[in-house]
Amino acid sequence: MRGSAGLERIRLSKYLLHVKSKACLICESPYVDPHHITYAQPKGMGIKVSDEHTVPLCRAHHMDLHTGGTPERTWFALHGIDPIVWAENEWEKWNDENT
Repeated sequence: MRGSAGLERIRLSKYLLHVKSKACLICESPYVDPHHITYAQPKGMGIKVSDEHTVPLCRAHHMDLHTGGTPERTWFALHGIDPIVWAENEWEKWNDENT
């Protein structure tokens, strides 16, 4: 996957709009924000992971993830979701349709 090896970051607003068109991975709400999976790439000081590493979460679940105190990997595991798999599959599908 492009960008995932190091600190290179992909910024693609068209893709973020695509992620926003999907339902929340937890509750299937159609009103979502793209959540950048923080552990998908090595950390860079003050740098978000690439846009390719995003998943759709509604505001309530996005806020719960950020403020609930549960580590991100654990939070997704408790919900039975592997966000990396979802993000990789969606990025690949989107690229196939848009390149």
